[in-house]
Amino acid sequence: MASKKPTNGGKDKQVTRYTYDKVMEPRTPETGHTALLPADEQVVTVSMDNGWSKAIKVGQLPADDKRPVVVDMDPGADPTLFWCGKRNRRQVPILPLQRNEIVSESRIAHIIARARAAALEKAPQMMLGSLFAEMEKQFRESDKSKRVEFYTHDEGWKNKLICGDSLYVMESLLHYERLRGGIQMIYIDPPYGIKYDSNFQQRVDSTKNDQKDSADDVLSIKAFRDTWVLGVHSYLSYLQELLYLCRDMLTDTGSIFVQMGDDNAHLARAVLDEVFGKANFMSEIAFYKTSGKGGVGLDAVFDRLLWYAHDKSQIKYHQLYMPRPAYTLQEQYTLVELRDGKVRRITEEENLGSAPLPPGARRFMPDQLSSQGESEGGSEPFKFNGVEYELPPNTHWKTTREGLQRLAAKGRLFPIGKRLRYKRYSDDFPLAPFTNIWEDTVISGFADAKLYAVQTSPKVVERCILMTTAPGDLVFDPTCGSGTTAYCAEKLGRRWITCDTSRVAINVARKRLLSAVFPNYKTRNGVVSGGFISKAVQRITLKSLAYDLEPEKVDLVDQPEIDPTALRVCGPFEAMSLGRYSIEDWKGYVATSGGGETDLPKLQNYIEVICRLYRKDAAIQGANGLVHAVAESTKEKIAISVGPLSARVTAKQVNDAVQDALASGVLEVHILGWAFESNVAEIKAQLEKRGKVKVELIMIRPDTLAEGLKVTHPEMLFSPLALPDIEIKIKKNGAEPRAIVHLKGVAVFDRKNRTTDYKHADSGYVSAWYLDEDYDGDCFVDCQMFFDFKKIPNIKALGLDVDPEQFTLHTESQPFLVRSYKRIAVKVVDVFGNESTVVREL
Repeated sequence: MASKKPTNGGKDKQVTRYTYDKVMEPRTPETGHTALLPADEQVVTVSMDNGWSKAIKVGQLPADDKRPVVVDMDPGADPTLFWCGKRNRRQVPILPLQRNEIVSESRIAHIIARARAAALEKAPQMMLGSLFAEMEKQFRESDKSKRVEFYTHDEGWKNKLICGDSLYVMESLLHYERLRGGIQMIYIDPPYGIKYDSNFQQRVDSTKNDQKDSADDVLSIKAFRDTWVLGVHSYLSYLQELLYLCRDMLTDTGSIFVQMGDDNAHLARAVLDEVFGKANFMSEIAFYKTSGKGGVGLDAVFDRLLWYAHDKSQIKYHQLYMPRPAYTLQEQYTLVELRDGKVRRITEEENLGSAPLPPGARRFMPDQLSSQGESEGGSEPFKFNGVEYELPPNTHWKTTREGLQRLAAKGRLFPIGKRLRYKRYSDDFPLAPFTNIWEDTVISGFADAKLYAVQTSPKVVERCILMTTAPGDLVFDPTCGSGTTAYCAEKLGRRWITCDTSRVAINVARKRLLSAVFPNYKTRNGVVSGGFISKAVQRITLKSLAYDLEPEKVDLVDQPEIDPTALRVCGPFEAMSLGRYSIEDWKGYVATSGGGETDLPKLQNYIEVICRLYRKDAAIQGANGLVHAVAESTKEKIAISVGPLSARVTAKQVNDAVQDALASGVLEVHILGWAFESNVAEIKAQLEKRGKVKVELIMIRPDTLAEGLKVTHPEMLFSPLALPDIEIKIKKNGAEPRAIVHLKGVAVFDRKNRTTDYKHADSGYVSAWYLDEDYDGDCFVDCQMFFDFKKIPNIKALGLDVDPEQFTLHTESQPFLVRSYKRIAVKVVDVFGNESTVVREL
């Protein structure tokens, strides 16, 4: 039944979202829980040769030099690309993901709700119902006993925004999240392997990097400074590992698109041939971008998409169509049939569109009526208008004699000399299939609207999703950037996972999703997985005319019908990170041997280097406990605990380090970390409240261990973990007290001046802040969110008058009920992407 049109200028429109509760996934561990994982699950060996290494005969250099050399290769093997450092296997630790945050709300949905309430003349500071967050909290309470039973219970699907190295994230998705063969489409926009320091940005609020300032994320430093030590050789090793993991993640019907520029597209295609097989190559698509490269020679105005199938014989593919290009009309449809039936050639003015066709005239082209191969009865001459027409040798008519007679009766036959042709009108089907050249992907003003240093036009990503997936399918992008793939998948009703090493990228993507509005598409059976109802066009064909059939119905999957009664916002997703869940495990950050044992000397060296940089007089205690060093003077005695290089400092590490220190009579503990879990401030407060111990949480500068940098003073390498400064007001209104949170400021480490300064909330240093109204101590659930919109969304259809101030950063929350836990959590993201969380009792 057709949807009823909204009344009151759109004010009756519902605000809705897509969810996928019936798609089940294993329960993921949450921040602060410490499941001890079996040792044999810590390391996995990934094969990366597809058999090419079997064709190589390897020898050794003479004397004591044990380095292997290639002495021969089977000439019958497929041509293979080789580079310095190419491997046929690798060993990696498997790091489970941890869920840090559940995002059930959308900020734009809150703004619409407030505007509607104001339109009904309610109090401007009304109580805002956090409907979706409340539902999430109720579910968590009813399911509380299962929270620590990781990977043993299934739960409804939530999309995933993950901070972490893509290779480790993919290993976890394969190993723990049961996604081997579970992803329908992968889109990768990797660094192109040319400028290894230009694919990240330093601030959430600007795409312009300060060249005198370094990146603010240790993993970005690793990815874009250290990884490419051998130039393109290191880059190809990275790409090889990434693609082998992608192959394992794809379904049999799946596709992968790898975006590349001119410089290394030929090398990337050779690696793709190796990983996926040449037989599974689908297409090399050229799409126009915004500008050329400048300099000497021709401008590079397009990028490439290298499209491969997991199995070409089973690939899921939907044909997309575009308006027929003008040049095909001009070159092929060169004849005109006038209203009186006369035929003439089109004039040059008519062909170019500078002069109109006569009224009632139709353009057509004389198309072939024959196909290759002679057949009995199907190759006989056919008489038309008293003239007998024969076929060329070794051909047959495309239809039966009865079909030819029907075509003649409908005026569809057209003789040219001794041959009979089929009259194909230009309006029989006004569309044309997309080819592998996409000329419509340059968006006017797109460069000015970029959210991230490197960003692809959404039109490109949407087209890839539409061609190779169906609503409800799962899309993965290991190169999140500004979150374009997640944004497009959300818009088109596909599930998504994306990850990035940069906290800046993750927070840019989060804000983009939470501020977005989408059209609500009509579903076939009420659920997204049932598919959308799409616009359809008729295609009149020779077959339909010859056999008196109804014209073929062609569904335009890229034009789903819009439900006018609803406006859609972003559905629920979870913010995740790679984590380690036991003290035994976090020590294994270094590469492991075949036996899976930690390389203890490397671990000892790492701890000693960090401790000596922090305090030169530190007495190193070793890696066996959690107090790694003690710095002692006449005034103080400090225990030092160092966090893992590739994971966050956990609340358990803070607690255990303090207990170890207290057992040794040390009352001040400094925890040094590259990143911290959101609940460490809470455990710090609890420990200090319990006794006389003092706990300092210290951030390590991200590029502290990067090679080639000048040695700096300790105060330039370490800074206190910035915690939000908040004020809480409780208003008692009858039996239901309500709270309001005011964000006053945050301590931000100024990387240029190497000082930690207090910044007021309205100083421009706060990118966003989020509020959990009833924090359960396990996982942050977004109930309210505050940030500046880059672009005010189009909600005119709702007929609402929204104050532009609503789209700016507010420092005061909406009132909310004080509920069961009587505890809130406030998370602040500064302009450098650093997250800090404070927990307070109400």
